[in-house]
Amino acid sequence: MNTHLTRCLVPRRCLSISLFSSSSPRRAFSNDTIEENDIVLLERINAKRAEPILSPPLSPRGYVVLSKGSDKLRGEWIIGKQLRETVRSRRGLDYRLLRPTLAEYTDLSPRLVTPIYSSDAVATLALLDLHPTTPETEVEDGGGKLEIFEAGTGHGAFTLNLSRAVHAANTRPPTRGEDSEYGWEYQEWRSNRRAVIHTLDLEPRYSAHAEAMIKSFRKGMYYHNIDFHTGTIPSFLSARIAENNGAPFLDHAILDLPNCHEYIEIVAKALKPDGSLLVFVPQITQVNKCVLHCKEKDIPLFLDKVVEMGGAMAVGGREWDVRPVRTRAFLASIAEREVRKGVVRQDGEVVEAEKEDGVDVPEKEDEVADVEKEDVIEGSIKESDEGEWEMVCRPKVGGKIQGGGFVGQWRKMTIQTTAKEKSSNHRHPHDQEVIDLNNRKIGQYQD
Repeated sequence: MNTHLTRCLVPRRCLSISLFSSSSPRRAFSNDTIEENDIVLLERINAKRAEPILSPPLSPRGYVVLSKGSDKLRGEWIIGKQLRETVRSRRGLDYRLLRPTLAEYTDLSPRLVTPIYSSDAVATLALLDLHPTTPETEVEDGGGKLEIFEAGTGHGAFTLNLSRAVHAANTRPPTRGEDSEYGWEYQEWRSNRRAVIHTLDLEPRYSAHAEAMIKSFRKGMYYHNIDFHTGTIPSFLSARIAENNGAPFLDHAILDLPNCHEYIEIVAKALKPDGSLLVFVPQITQVNKCVLHCKEKDIPLFLDKVVEMGGAMAVGGREWDVRPVRTRAFLASIAEREVRKGVVRQDGEVVEAEKEDGVDVPEKEDEVADVEKEDVIEGSIKESDEGEWEMVCRPKVGGKIQGGGFVGQWRKMTIQTTAKEKSSNHRHPHDQEVIDLNNRKIGQYQD
């Protein structure tokens, strides 16, 4: 991926949108009459195995192509009909007219890149556990604003799902004509939004396509919650952090692009405490790379869970056990070193190390742990000890699904000083512990 593309930090409202966009005024969707510029789903009657067809925005002189051949439907044959009515094509095939669900719309709409399919999007949104406040909720000094960052807009399917999830937090935008988008009323409304999705893509044409696709769903009802950007992750986040006087501003972040581990550090700086970072990757080894990168760089994120996604899943996904560990050979060398210091001795033989930090000592120094066995030892040796980390990487017991693609969820940790540091006149980097918001000790965080 070319990370040197010139960035554009201003929301990309000026690009022309023609693939899906409509100039018709917004309307409530209680009306079951199909109107011009609506998008409908055509379901073949008496052919359950036939793939449903998603129409383009309807126009009287336009066509809906039903097959690679010559079978078509004229837009004027559909406009004015009621939902669930039928229409007959030129070849005499009957189709039922339906309103597409969000899942059908994102899965069937034209694409330039592979989307995050609806089943995976729903399971991933559940990980974020979003509960946006309503517009009636009083907020002091602009606090309480929900901001979510997505890197890798792509098709825009997950962006649209995110926008629907936070939609209740914002009031309805003011009614506007095509030429009044930058009117003062609309700009004032945008500045007062309670929930904003910042979505960024490196490729302008992907971002423009996603914006058009989102704008066309239900007359753009979820479009106004989103700010579209093009450029690089470091450029965008660094500028926003500087605007916020160095303080974090993101509640959650999503990375869906190659080499995610390269951007974790800057994203962690922008995340608020306990904020979630979701990483979409096709291979579990890429999750491993992110885990090791966080450990090597002392990034204050801890891996909460790893879930396998796939079209064959029922609900949620199969959870994986992914964690760094030390080999038994390395732990044996640590035990031997402690023996030389006179820490662990009994009749001149090493029998057991103190159970401090939850570390057991093997009976034989040359014994090496198999990371796929249940007796694998947690990597809880102090960070100052030298030695290579290994990775536990396996499905958790009881998994019932198979599929492809993984989502790793990290959470931002808080930094708290220990009682030892508070009572001492001399500070030491190791006196600072990383503790999550549930006060569970995660490990040592070094300056």
